[in-house]
Amino acid sequence: MAGKEYDGTYWSEWVATRQEKNPTMDRKVFITVCPSGATFSRKHNPNIPHTPEENAREAIESYNEGACMAHIHTRDENGNPATTFERLKETADMILDKCPDMLIAPSSYEGLDPDTPDYSFEGVQPMVDALHGVNPRYMQSTIFVPVSYQQGPFTTIATEENAVKTIKLLDANNVKPEFMMHNWEGIYNVKEWLVRPQILKKPYFLTLGPGMHNACETYPDPWGMMYTIGMKNMMSAVIPEEDTVTGISCGGRNWLPITTLTLMLGVDFVRVGMEDHLWVYPHKNEKIRRNADMVKKIATIARELGREIGTPDEARKLLKID
Repeated sequence: MAGKEYDGTYWSEWVATRQEKNPTMDRKVFITVCPSGATFSRKHNPNIPHTPEENAREAIESYNEGACMAHIHTRDENGNPATTFERLKETADMILDKCPDMLIAPSSYEGLDPDTPDYSFEGVQPMVDALHGVNPRYMQSTIFVPVSYQQGPFTTIATEENAVKTIKLLDANNVKPEFMMHNWEGIYNVKEWLVRPQILKKPYFLTLGPGMHNACETYPDPWGMMYTIGMKNMMSAVIPEEDTVTGISCGGRNWLPITTLTLMLGVDFVRVGMEDHLWVYPHKNEKIRRNADMVKKIATIARELGREIGTPDEARKLLKID
């Protein structure tokens, strides 16, 4: 039948030509890998790395799949958490030999004295001094947890005095603190202690931590996802988004769907690895075999959503790390 070709309806023309682009995901995503952590043992997952060589190998393989930052914990010969200057330096040297631009973000909370409280100024200062005394590349970022919590017989109390002293120390050494927001308390403390008095340098590096070591669980569905959305909305409401680099570090079984959700919400940094996760999927008992596999999975999902994977140099520029 001859005639004019169909042009579609008025509504379809509006959809095709008049709708503006949605900028939510129009930014690169940066991946942090955490090869081992200090919580799980090989009783939980026999694939968890112990030695500096094993941790470095996991970080290097993850870099090759798209990770730009390595958050490093070290262990002794029996797998006990033992973060020391010597082990961190050995691990970092092997990583930087193969991945010279990778950001190194070691754990500092054990410090050089295992009897100091978690994330205390007294524990962080000697580690910063020791690492930066050799090479500032050994610590370009590090975790700070602004919440009180209990692990077994140990209790850590978050205080304004300790937070201010520790953050001033990190800022003075050009170490970008990444705040792990395990719950609402973390958002409030950072706002009141560091942002409102203009102590914390911009951009603020704020990471949501649902299901993490000391946080509440992220099930049953969909409430873990709703909780994460609520935390992100609250953080954006009280701390200016334009001054913030946001991240997600979801622990437990639900890490994959919640991490994917936050990719769609536009977070900047995604943290994955055996420190926080045992299982690949929430509904299966498949254990993680390689950290690089999880980096590859997240990078693939991000690319399928249209988000590009950021490089280490782009991460430094975003975080304003020299």
